Order: sequence, then C-alpha cells, then structure tokens
Amino acid sequence: MEPAIESLSTTHGRVFMPPKRSPLYSDFYTAAQVKKILGITDGMLYNYVNNGTLERVIPPGRKQGVYRKKDVDMLAAELQAFIIQRKNKSTKFARVTTEEEMRECQEISQELFGVGRDTVKERMKILSKNPDTYHMLIDEDLQQIVGYVAMIPLKTGKLAEVLSQQIPVRINPDDILDTTQSDQAPQKIDLYLHAMGVKPGFNLTDKRLYGSRLISGLVNIIIEMGKKGIEIETIAARSNMPDGVRLMKHAGFTEIEPLTPERRTFIIDVKTSGIPFILQYKRALAEGKS
Repeated sequence: MEPAIESLSTTHGRVFMPPKRSPLYSDFYTAAQVKKILGITDGMLYNYVNNGTLERVIPPGRKQGVYRKKDVDMLAAELQAFIIQRKNKSTKFARVTTEEEMRECQEISQELFGVGRDTVKERMKILSKNPDTYHMLIDEDLQQIVGYVAMIPLKTGKLAEVLSQQIPVRINPDDILDTTQSDQAPQKIDLYLHAMGVKPGFNLTDKRLYGSRLISGLVNIIIEMGKKGIEIETIAARSNMPDGVRLMKHAGFTEIEPLTPERRTFIIDVKTSGIPFILQYKRALAEGKS
C-alpha cells in the first residue's frame, strides 16, 4: 500500500514528505525522521531538546526517544517562514557612533533588563575607548534600530571582577583594550558579551531574524579580531532570561557556577573549544599571526 501524504513540510528549499504512520508512533516522529524533516544534524537536534524547543518522549518498553509530530511540524513551518522572511528583510549591522544611537540602544536595554536609560554617558566613554564595543541592528524598511549587542574586550585578569558585579555592571574604560587597530602588537583579551537584545514588540519570526543577524554580526567581529592577531582566551556572558539562556546553550557556551546570584553565567574556553565559529576564529588567528 502506498503511504498517505498527511502533511508537507519545507526547509532550506527542499520538500519533505513525512514517512508513513505506524500504529505505535501515529503521533510521533523518530529522531531520523525529525532530522530529515527539519534538515538538521544530530547536534542541532540535541540543542533543540536541550533548550526546550522539542521534547524527547520515551514510550514504555522502548529505549529510543520519539518526538511529537505536531511540535516538529510546527517547528518546520516556523523555520520555513523564518527563511523566507530572512531573504526578504533588509537590515544593517553597524557600529554605534553617536550619543543618540546609544540612547536608543539603552532604551532597548531598559525595556528588556530594567537598566540602561541612565548609563548613556558611561557607555559613550566605553565607546570612545574602543569603537567596536557597541553595534546596532537597523531595519532599513522601518528605518529604526531594532536591536543591539555590546561586547567588551577586557585586559586579561579583569574578567572575574566584571562577572562578580550585579546589575548594572560598571566597566572601567581603563580595563578595555582597543581592538580596532591592525598595526598594534599582538594582544591577549577576554571577551565579555555585556548585552544583546531585540526591541520588544516584534512577532516571533522577526525576533528570531533580528537575533540571528545580531549573532552573525558578532561572529564576524570575533573573526576579524583573529585576522588582526588578537588572541581571545575566554568568552563570557550572563543571563537570567529564558531567551538568553537558550541562546547561550545553542551557541555552545558552557554554564559555570555564577559569581552573583541573580544571573546564570556561561563561558567558552577558546583554546579547547570546537564550536564552528570558534574554529573559524582560530583559523583567522593563525593566518593573522603568519
């Protein structure tokens, strides 16, 4: 008997027809089926389970986990909508350069984290020390800043001091290295991801799109540091928000015991890490030093 076509899912331009139902798994997909439908690897499936996007269910008497069909099909539809939106959405990732731009970024911080509105002058001092510390994402159709990211290249030995502070974190500009100059002697730094956020009020698809482009911009900056011969020893970030925690886990950060009780702490040991974007950075670093 030919299998009935119950639903049609698309991802990355490919079309998938979910396999025939069996009496045992009439409402579930196996791991192999999920990977085929979503077009993902074992590692990506593990991340989806680990961050709560998909739930692995182990039926009685079985050792292998399965996944609810409705959850997988919904995720496939969301991913396809995201891909279409990503192709059509025009955005620009750029340095924050003016006080007005910084003020808009800190308004986003205020809405997301409850702090930021009264720190504009302080953040501009950080920006004057290193122009690569604050970047914004602009939706060119809306003509507005829709997100921002702040990353602080710290002198080695200063990271623990920063991670031990409660919100709002105060960073001494003297502890920051200028990583924008290509003619400097090789530097060693620890990279603190101070903040990343998308302006509230957007739908889930737009939110994921903007978040993805913020991450892409951040990764490009890190790779550029490698090309300049800047050696990053540790990358650290903190979050107490579900989206932030999922992002850290999905990106490959390792959670460590926090130095303050109000936020969870995540790090990447760059030397030992095999995360894809870190490997790109390492290759760029090797080229930069040659």
